Amino acid sequence: MNSVKFLHIADIHLGKRQYNVSQRYQDYFTAFRSILNKAIEQEVNFILISGDLIDSDEGVNPSMLGEIIAILNTFKDESIEQLKREIPLICIEGNHENPLFSDLTWLKLLADLELIVLLTGVYDRKKNEIYFEEYSSLNHSGGKITVNDCNIYGLNYFGSATGDLLPLIKNAIPKRENDFNILMMHFGIADYDEKKTGLTFSPVLEEMHQSVDYLALGHFHMQYNIPESHPWIFNPGSLEVNEVSENFQERGAFLIEVLEQKKIQIQRLLCVEGNSTDPFSIPNRRFMVIKDIDISGINNFSDAQKYIVEKLTKYGVPLKANQKLHDHNLDKPILYFSVKGIISYSQLDLDFSSLRTKIYEKFDILGLKMSNKLISSMDQEIVLDDDLSIEEIEKEIFIGTLALEKKFEPFKVSVFENFEYLKNHLTGKKSHKKVKSKLESWVSSNKDFFSQLLSEISSKEALTDNIRETKRFRRKKDEESLQERKKEGEEFGLSELDYGDLLEDGDIGDLIDDEDLDI
Repeated sequence: MNSVKFLHIADIHLGKRQYNVSQRYQDYFTAFRSILNKAIEQEVNFILISGDLIDSDEGVNPSMLGEIIAILNTFKDESIEQLKREIPLICIEGNHENPLFSDLTWLKLLADLELIVLLTGVYDRKKNEIYFEEYSSLNHSGGKITVNDCNIYGLNYFGSATGDLLPLIKNAIPKRENDFNILMMHFGIADYDEKKTGLTFSPVLEEMHQSVDYLALGHFHMQYNIPESHPWIFNPGSLEVNEVSENFQERGAFLIEVLEQKKIQIQRLLCVEGNSTDPFSIPNRRFMVIKDIDISGINNFSDAQKYIVEKLTKYGVPLKANQKLHDHNLDKPILYFSVKGIISYSQLDLDFSSLRTKIYEKFDILGLKMSNKLISSMDQEIVLDDDLSIEEIEKEIFIGTLALEKKFEPFKVSVFENFEYLKNHLTGKKSHKKVKSKLESWVSSNKDFFSQLLSEISSKEALTDNIRETKRFRRKKDEESLQERKKEGEEFGLSELDYGDLLEDGDIGDLIDDEDLDI
């Protein structure tokens, strides 16, 4: 086969507005434009986008859609002008592009406008088969497209059912000696992200390599390729920081060149903080992450605010007196720090709004994220982090509760993700079809766990039934014994009062006690 060069990216999250800062919305578009320009500079044959081009399918508004269309049209025009050809953008849908109330997506619209190629392999549940139809340029649909001797297959996000589909996918992709097979999917490999569930690098996954030369993944936001020697599984990571922790991870893109005998040459393009002219780097917004600032021993929050501002100055947070960068300048940082310590005053005396104002007045920063780790000795309570969203609090509580049950601990993240999906589809306009499909996939992909769970439930139900039957039997015996004693009482001439005394001294009521039953 002839030499082929392509870019592999994922998790662009266009439309995200991090920390409710308007410029952050533009930062994600800036990173996307940067990588499109590099594609033209490197004269690639095509670009792979392995899911989550858009941050939220429901969050798309006319302005955002117009901006995406404008970027893609400009890219098409510039590639034709400079290279005399188009560079196809080949996409799949990720979990963020899965709409709640419709089977239609904004990516489908972009495909109909011929701005992208959207690959959607089909899973036939009744036949339990995966198949990839050839992509049709007429109806803009299909699961496979061939570009420069590369057969590119694509599937949308299948969540927890992904592992069960691997053997079906392998069977659906024919092995060809001379062609280079690429498979695009949206899932992660276990242990590369503690907050998300991933598939283990198992023999089943390794067998995929018999049919797939390059597995183009998305979903996890850090960059990795496995195995270390002769890698064939690639995850580029996000193009911009979505959570503070990503600032410390390698992320970016893969520039791949396929040579003779299907050998691949790998060039990693990494995200860097601030402005950069390096041709193999992707400029990102600068983040300044400051270690915890301890305010223990300070008698009031007013003095604590002064102390915090002094510490930030010493840590080198840029002062407005020294610089005033425009918001679109990537060197203008997002500031992140935590306040910790034991305070002697009430949490009611805390005024983080005032602290926030002071910081914005003194420092030349784009945005601010404060995390509170304070304990009030007066209230004996932990001060909750003001910046935690309802969704983040909900996630912490849910996962923490699941972790208390040993049987659920290994599945806590997966259980939360599935319940979050169900909640989203059962609020507002309901989508029962999607809920049914999701539950079927979830149960199908965790058969052993659910079988064990159902077995335990059945055992408890059987035990409960036995206890009820025992109690009924005891009650019947009590009644029979009671009738016999009544007869004896009549023979001896006992009054009702005498009989009552007899009952108090007897053992009839002690035959069985609910408290003695461990259900």
